[in-house]
Amino acid sequence: MMEWNNPAMISALDQAAIAITAKELPMDQDLEYQEYDAFVKQLETTYPQMFAGKYGGIECAAGWWPIIASLCASIQHHVDWKNRQSDAVPQVTVTQIKEKFGGLRFYYDGGDDEISGMVTMAAAWASHACEECGASGVLRHGGWLKTLCNTHHNLRESRKQSGV
Repeated sequence: MMEWNNPAMISALDQAAIAITAKELPMDQDLEYQEYDAFVKQLETTYPQMFAGKYGGIECAAGWWPIIASLCASIQHHVDWKNRQSDAVPQVTVTQIKEKFGGLRFYYDGGDDEISGMVTMAAAWASHACEECGASGVLRHGGWLKTLCNTHHNLRESRKQSGV
């Protein structure tokens, strides 16, 4: 079982995702797209079997990227380990990762009950993390449902009031 709080267990991908979310993303959309593309490419490169088929992409903000990176690492480790034990677990292939109704949705084929538990745990983790920055967040209403920290909630509200 992976120790979530053990720094030695954090992969290079997780460290990169955490570094991306450790700062506020600039308003420059080109840079945001570049960071998104880099994150997706890193996932596809690190876990080619998981992202081998057609999938609907990753549709959530950077605050949840470390959760997704940790989930992918845990899933692939579990599949590899179980298959070395000859307890054939079908390879997980991602079909879509997105935010829906303020929660993380991770759609996939393959896996087993442990994988299902990992996905449930990641969704629970995301339900308490700001989608924008990863800080502690809560589900916010008022238009689209979003899980946001106080800072991003206030920013969202001020943008709505100013018409931006």
